[in-house]
Amino acid sequence: MKRLSFISICLVIVSIASGSVVIGQRYPLGIMPSGIVKVENGYGTYYVTLVKGDSELIVFDSSFKPVTIMDTVKNDGVNDIIYRDGKLYCFGFFSGRLVIIDASGYPGRWKKIDEIPTSSRLITGAFIDGRLGILSNESEFIVLETINRTILKRYKLPVTALTIAEDSSHFYVSLFYNYNTLDRSMETQKGLMVFDIDGQLSASLDIGKRPSYISIDGERLFLISYMEESLKVIDKATLKVIRTIELGRYPNYPVIQNGKLWISITGEDRVASIDLESYEATYYDLLGKGPIKTVPHGGMIYVLETITGTLEILDETGRFVETVKLEGYPVDIVFSGRDAAVLLQEDWKTGKNTGAMLTMRLN
Repeated sequence: MKRLSFISICLVIVSIASGSVVIGQRYPLGIMPSGIVKVENGYGTYYVTLVKGDSELIVFDSSFKPVTIMDTVKNDGVNDIIYRDGKLYCFGFFSGRLVIIDASGYPGRWKKIDEIPTSSRLITGAFIDGRLGILSNESEFIVLETINRTILKRYKLPVTALTIAEDSSHFYVSLFYNYNTLDRSMETQKGLMVFDIDGQLSASLDIGKRPSYISIDGERLFLISYMEESLKVIDKATLKVIRTIELGRYPNYPVIQNGKLWISITGEDRVASIDLESYEATYYDLLGKGPIKTVPHGGMIYVLETITGTLEILDETGRFVETVKLEGYPVDIVFSGRDAAVLLQEDWKTGKNTGAMLTMRLN
């Protein structure tokens, strides 16, 4: 394990490297924008933001200029969206409907083409060969055949799940709420459940308290254990834990890129980089506080920080380069050539409970 700290030389580097990012436009959004989904079709590349509080989809072009607002899902209370094969699948929390939008043309012509009722409050989902595995707020795992609009299976989970991931043959569901933090007891010993494409339970694992995010790389699962402050590496064939890597307090959203797994350690203001071959962990200390997501791009490492409302930039060795003041609560970042956009769930400049899309140019 390596640990790097460059705080003592930060002032020198700032004076040399400042100005590598130029702030562009700040586009106001509605209540609680949650993430950015990339859509590629025959007309170009677009970025779709779900504004949860208003249940709207806001579409930006490849240079992050707003193109259109879709309010056709206004009454559904959409909780999440995924893109697959020219369609946007919108998970209705309030309506209990899966809303399907044809996104194969120019955004101005995108339209709702189907609504499939489920009688459950939908959270999120994942695809395998036309079958959609869905998590609901009623602690269900639902398998839906999208072509014939048929629910193939409903499985009652022990507790409400947080995330779902998929490979070519199985759905993997993490039971984040398996541990009750109020009375400090286990609601269920199960932490990870594995289902086949028909929705049949293949296996369930006792994996510890509050398993959260799942990443897949080849024949391995990488499961973050929020309460146990660790990363568990699981062999998919045997479903055995082959490695446990200590992370630190409150590990957050993982990103796999260039043979490494990047994890923001929110409670310790640092970033962990895990080599996927050797499992060697390198930790980088940060100047900002509350890192939530780390994304490498173009030889740099970009870290979103929620407490200080900043974007901290490191070089590929982890040395500090620059801090960009976002003046908001960041939740996502995307890149398009030399352009980038940060999604702010809260825009502190407005002083309101609304978000913004902040664009920037990378020099």
